[in-house]
Amino acid sequence: MMADAPGATSSQNPDPRLQLAYYRALELAQFRGGFLARTAHELRSPINKVISLQQMILEGLCDNPEEEREFIAESQAASLKLLEYLDFLIRVSKIEAGRLTPEMQQVALAPIFNQVKEMTHLQAADRSLRLIVEPPDDTLHVWTDPSWLRNALATLVEIAIDSCDRGTIRLVLAPEAPPDSCYIWIEDDRPATQWQESATLPMLQDFDLEDTLSTSLRMGMVETTLKAIDSQLSILSTSSTAENSITRLQCSLSKQATHQ
Repeated sequence: MMADAPGATSSQNPDPRLQLAYYRALELAQFRGGFLARTAHELRSPINKVISLQQMILEGLCDNPEEEREFIAESQAASLKLLEYLDFLIRVSKIEAGRLTPEMQQVALAPIFNQVKEMTHLQAADRSLRLIVEPPDDTLHVWTDPSWLRNALATLVEIAIDSCDRGTIRLVLAPEAPPDSCYIWIEDDRPATQWQESATLPMLQDFDLEDTLSTSLRMGMVETTLKAIDSQLSILSTSSTAENSITRLQCSLSKQATHQ
């Protein structure tokens, strides 16, 4: 006897709510599978670095004690970087499991914009990028966890800074939104495809302490964080021509407490 399709009832009429829940569960499973695969892939790089350095020390391949100490220091630095990656993964898993919950409250949005600017403007200046942050009116309040929202927006701006070699990055409030919501836009001069996850894992590169986590993993962290604070992230390509390509990320927020 064949099982009923998701959402099927005794009259074989599908329940739209059950079908929606089913497909959302499939999307979540795909996201988690890809996220874990990419995390494991990136963890291999510092692990390989630690193993190779320690192997050289154990096999007596160092020319002198100074080089041995240098290898030990590099191994320690790679281990600390690995610990940073693991902390990242643990935080994501805690949010997903509901063990790390936001402190939702009514907060003014303008100070959050100003804090994001303080956190990112030096990075933009170092890369000769123009960062435009336009705080909304002081009277605009949203329902969120201020620190979680601030960190999510700062991460999105940092991703844009790391990936852009020229142009302008903008953090602004959308001019129009539903009465009970507001939209935050992060815009930069890149194609939307550069924000999207590649279907295949990249070749494992030599470990560099200056490297950061990949865009796809950081985007995964942002999406998990925003979901926990009842927000949603969308990627909108506003134009794409040979001369001009602008991508807009839209973060939706509620002005009032949501009841689920």
